[in-house]
Amino acid sequence: MTSRMRLAYALAVWGACGFCSPGAAQDTEQRQKMTIGYVEIDGDRRYEPIKADRLILKVREHPFDGARIGLDDAKVLARVLKIDFELERITVKAAADIAPAVQQAMSARDIRFFLVDAPAEAFKPLADAVRGREVLLFNITSPDDALRRDLCAREVVHVFPSRSMSMDGLVQYLVSRKWRDFLVLQGQQENDALAAKAFENSAKKFGARIVANKPFKAGTDPRERELNNPALLSAVSRDYDVVFIADEDFDFVRQVPFHLVKPRPVVGSIDLEPLAWHWTWDHNGAPQVNSRFQRLARRNMEGTDWAAWMAVKIVVQAALRTKSADFKTQRDFILGGASFDGDKGLAMSIRPWDHQLRQAILLATPYYVTASAPVEGFLHQTNVLDTLGDDESQSPCRLNK
Repeated sequence: MTSRMRLAYALAVWGACGFCSPGAAQDTEQRQKMTIGYVEIDGDRRYEPIKADRLILKVREHPFDGARIGLDDAKVLARVLKIDFELERITVKAAADIAPAVQQAMSARDIRFFLVDAPAEAFKPLADAVRGREVLLFNITSPDDALRRDLCAREVVHVFPSRSMSMDGLVQYLVSRKWRDFLVLQGQQENDALAAKAFENSAKKFGARIVANKPFKAGTDPRERELNNPALLSAVSRDYDVVFIADEDFDFVRQVPFHLVKPRPVVGSIDLEPLAWHWTWDHNGAPQVNSRFQRLARRNMEGTDWAAWMAVKIVVQAALRTKSADFKTQRDFILGGASFDGDKGLAMSIRPWDHQLRQAILLATPYYVTASAPVEGFLHQTNVLDTLGDDESQSPCRLNK
């Protein structure tokens, strides 16, 4: 790709043409430097391979490469607009070390924007440590609804979708197909319980029914066959249209398709999943984003990668559109209803009440995006994206008050 082509691509990606006048390229003002922090935990258990016996079922990667392609796109425009964007990777040994590392980067290197790749439990002490200070923390990996509700914080922006948003998108699609009766199979992990609860809440929200919620336990112990046999678990008295499975370990769920007592579609942890991103999404500018990521990372782009890319894009657009190096000006732009393009169709913005990024949810099988939500027919009085997740009237968080 030539330099001219890269500039044209960057202008399309970042939407910065409004102030890319010919004079901007010839500006002789001193170049500004802007560093974005990326914080992660060494040995984060969320990125351990998912295994069953001697099989590796899934390999998970930190989304730092998503931030890298965002920065690469920004650098093209930076040469024109006299801003040097940099990405600083900060790796700590434990979740408790995140807050001191962020505070040190703020004071020593004047970093004001951080992408936080950490589990949910890391956010409250981090938010408490920086409360009232000039900083924005972008949650790029945690879907926990609690972070958008009782634990919400003014300094935190959630780029990764919440569980409730994902489950609302999934249930919208199921209801649109006139599948309204659901059997829930729930694993032993805490995240399985959170996913099942979010799905049940979404079913209630959109007028669907949970006919039964049955716990399962992965394994082959014949003494526990009522907990590990898909046919027995799915033999319930009431009929159902769909089976939803919450299985973070991915051990039981892989046995379920074609082993149910009834021929029913399976959703949740396998077959049809609600996702922030999928490597086969081919609408809007997605093919270019996916191909750039694949060339850089040598793997397919996933939801957390997209969130890291999007967080960098939000920060860069704030600097470019405000044409200001002032943190408060940039923060007010980000939180003040600005529109962002995440290559998922509908324009995105930050919800003022809980700082969640409004966005579409992709409903995908392993090799194809079946649909996206919001699904046609689900309406909202102000923004159709607010049919996904906590609307202002439903949310206990009131950051805009």
